[in-house]
Amino acid sequence: MKNFKFMLFLLISLLVVSACSKLNGEDVTAPDNSGNSGEQSPVEKNDSDAGGEIKDKDHDDDGVEELDDPNGEVKDPAMLDYLLPDSSKAHYEGKGNEYAELNIQVYHPYEEYVMIYENNGGALLRKVYKVEKDRILTLEEKHVDMEENAPPVAELKKMEVTGVYLQKPFKKGATFGKWTIVDTDAMVETPYKKFDHAIVIEEKGDNYTNRKYFVEGFGEVKRESVMTAKGQADMHVTSSMESVTKP
Repeated sequence: MKNFKFMLFLLISLLVVSACSKLNGEDVTAPDNSGNSGEQSPVEKNDSDAGGEIKDKDHDDDGVEELDDPNGEVKDPAMLDYLLPDSSKAHYEGKGNEYAELNIQVYHPYEEYVMIYENNGGALLRKVYKVEKDRILTLEEKHVDMEENAPPVAELKKMEVTGVYLQKPFKKGATFGKWTIVDTDAMVETPYKKFDHAIVIEEKGDNYTNRKYFVEGFGEVKRESVMTAKGQADMHVTSSMESVTKP
């Protein structure tokens, strides 16, 4: 039992921390990014993870345009479509753990960067991502006391890549880091709505499974963790989109 509780604590360590803010039905103060929003960030063009440019989604590195499907369907949606738009807000219903309920606010302070504040009622987490042509890189996930302006580009450029949030190709069985794409056309029920064509990624350990569900235009609509322990019932913790406000 002690080992089981310890593993659960590790899996939700980003959720279970000393309280620094509470969900109260009111919006937290939004950071003032008015001087940065929509601005082309002066990121040097190089091949490093933290400094590469975003290439046009319809071009390969050779600069030759790739045509969309002849039937009129777009060949590949932009990676940015798997994050909510700038100034969006969303609430996630939580089940299985008191810290699974989430409020998030999304900001796009610079063209290649997205910053998300995630409030679980016990802590405020700031996440910083860098969007590239075929993947979304994680630069930062840290607890903060309050929302604040986005770091300047010079500081973002110095951040080391800590992981990959989502990566193409969106094909069943494709892997990146500890994650494997297990479905590319899933139906997922959330309190907000039923989504079709969700991409599902999965991380498996000896006694746990984590999953994330992504939908174009809405980003991460659901996340779940399943803990298993010999002689005990499985423990399920989920956060599912309940409401969303886009600008």
